[in-house]
Amino acid sequence: MNDEGQVKAAHFDELVGTEWLSDDPDDARVRLEIRDELRQPFGLMHGGVMSTLIESICSRATVGAVYEQGMVGMGQSITVSFIRPVTKGAVEVRAQARHRGRTTWLWQAEVLNDEGKPCALAQMTIAVRPRPDA
Repeated sequence: MNDEGQVKAAHFDELVGTEWLSDDPDDARVRLEIRDELRQPFGLMHGGVMSTLIESICSRATVGAVYEQGMVGMGQSITVSFIRPVTKGAVEVRAQARHRGRTTWLWQAEVLNDEGKPCALAQMTIAVRPRPDA
């Protein structure tokens, strides 16, 4: 957590260039502009980049919600279905926690292009465990 009580961005997310919009478990959101280094060889945004954004926002929003109870969240499983390619502009990931259990949270997420069209749909399970420092 940072001095403002927010979950710190992971170094990997800084490397990717993730823009954090909301950590609210009812409407968690991130945004990312496509760049050449985020493309696969045929010019499309790499599916691993979309998966990274989904995992990052679901993990971060879970940690933000459970941290004060001495808990943390970490990715347990992710399933992503890619619907349409992204070749330009930006994507926004919107995620909602559909189940907030004691040991697992279940998320649904979608990756949208600049036109608001879905490019990927996902389900993410986050394991909730005691904080090592708690």
